[in-house]
Amino acid sequence: MDKQTQRARALAARRAMTEAARAEASAQICRRLMRMKEVQNARTVFSYLAVPEEADLSALHQWLAERGCRVAFPVTRPDGVMHAFAPAPPWRFERGLLGIRSPVPEYALHICPEEIDLVLAPCVAFDENCRRLGHGGGYYDRFLPMCENACVIGAAFEAQRLPEIACEELDIPMDAFVTERAVYRAKK
Repeated sequence: MDKQTQRARALAARRAMTEAARAEASAQICRRLMRMKEVQNARTVFSYLAVPEEADLSALHQWLAERGCRVAFPVTRPDGVMHAFAPAPPWRFERGLLGIRSPVPEYALHICPEEIDLVLAPCVAFDENCRRLGHGGGYYDRFLPMCENACVIGAAFEAQRLPEIACEELDIPMDAFVTERAVYRAKK
């Protein structure tokens, strides 16, 4: 199955979930993440702001901030480059590229990728071997190699899991994936 077919199948499965089911699954994902040592030990986290139908990690973001963790989010540029910005309290966001919420750069600190010790990445689909399928823009595949000190964990609903993701050489595997039902670890 090619990437386009995999994306269509996973997006349909995610859309088929009710809003209540997505909210409960998101809460479960956040609870699982909070129990992981990689999350508990993180000092600088690069996460994402969920678009409709994605796993929403906002409860985790609040928990991390309350623990004194620096939480950064993507700011994307039209040239395909993604940067990490940690908003100053009170967190301010705006609609960025493709209508995705992003920190307002004037009220946020630019974070160098090598400062990040944990990346929480969204996806369209994933498999048990922790391979991630995104929307196809390549933002994470270009950004993740610069996060040389980071553990990379994908967050998704179990409905987005496929038997095997069609991978290309530039696709970056995750260290783990967390769903409402399980934690999948990459086989080393």
